[in-house]
Amino acid sequence: MTLQYIARKIADLNESNTWTRIQVGVFEVRDGVESQVGEYIRNYGLMRTFFHFQKNGKDYALYSPDYTCTRLMELPSCRDLGGEEPAGNGFCPVEYYVPCYIEREYEGVDGKRHRYLAIDPQSKDFEPSTDFRYPLDLVTGEREKIETPNILITPLTYMLFGFVSGCFWGDDSSWKVQVLDLSQAAKGIISREERFGYLPLPDKLSLKDSIDLINFELGEENWDITIATQRSFEFKTGKEN
Repeated sequence: MTLQYIARKIADLNESNTWTRIQVGVFEVRDGVESQVGEYIRNYGLMRTFFHFQKNGKDYALYSPDYTCTRLMELPSCRDLGGEEPAGNGFCPVEYYVPCYIEREYEGVDGKRHRYLAIDPQSKDFEPSTDFRYPLDLVTGEREKIETPNILITPLTYMLFGFVSGCFWGDDSSWKVQVLDLSQAAKGIISREERFGYLPLPDKLSLKDSIDLINFELGEENWDITIATQRSFEFKTGKEN
């Protein structure tokens, strides 16, 4: 059984000479069947400002009822848990991304079992699989085929951090990326950090596709992240704008 929550605009609430307002429906999707579980009002276009994730077996969502802030929603109740307050000079979100993973285990050439992470796994990553090794037999000089199971160890788990792309008011020439601390999401507490500087993202990539968690290992502090960025040049001179 698969379960996810999505959001989409269900009505325009605009009145003459007023700021954009839309009614957003929240839908539970269980094994491909949708049912509406709630709704909220947003004072801007929806963009991609709803992202369902899980923590300790419970469902939550990052969402943005006001275009200048990010907040947390409990699911399926759609209850607002807390988060940022609207601010005229706030960071305006346009998209969220919370990485998830599973752990799998395989047998190495040393005969020992080793674990690894599959980040943002696809359906095939949850299925049993077999690894093949062809070690050299030092007596016969021939290679022997050895089959070992590659097995799923943990259920789908979401990271304790996420990412938000957007901009500060008046600077919408490109989207920038910031980090969200979700370790206290159950309490309605999030914090946002401009950890990588004022980094412009590519126009034609989603936030998820712009980020690659390289060699991420649980419990390790020193690991790398790759972020795709966008740069503009004068064609004739090659100088960066």
